[in-house]
Amino acid sequence: MSEQAIIERREQLARTAMREALENQQAEDSVELFIQHHLEEIESTYWQKHFGTPLPTLLQVLEFLILDHGWEGGDFESYEMLDFTLPEEITNYVICVSFDEREQVIDISMES
Repeated sequence: MSEQAIIERREQLARTAMREALENQQAEDSVELFIQHHLEEIESTYWQKHFGTPLPTLLQVLEFLILDHGWEGGDFESYEMLDFTLPEEITNYVICVSFDEREQVIDISMES
């Protein structure tokens, strides 16, 4: 399987896990914390620019996250986590999604 296919599959697994954690209220110390922190700290003009509102919903922000490509150039087969962040380098924080050897999501955390 190509590196790109592995990345895409893991990204989709990670996005599904983050959404489920947020919807099931199991993400208060990771996904929800990341989003709430940024809704409070980032100027409303950023949100207005991207969403047409100064205060988007948690799910809107979750779907807006991009994959942080800090691992590019490495051996992705051995990489066991993906980082997601907001576009435009507006933050140093990421949501880190970790996988086990069977590509199951085992942890979601907020990191800096």
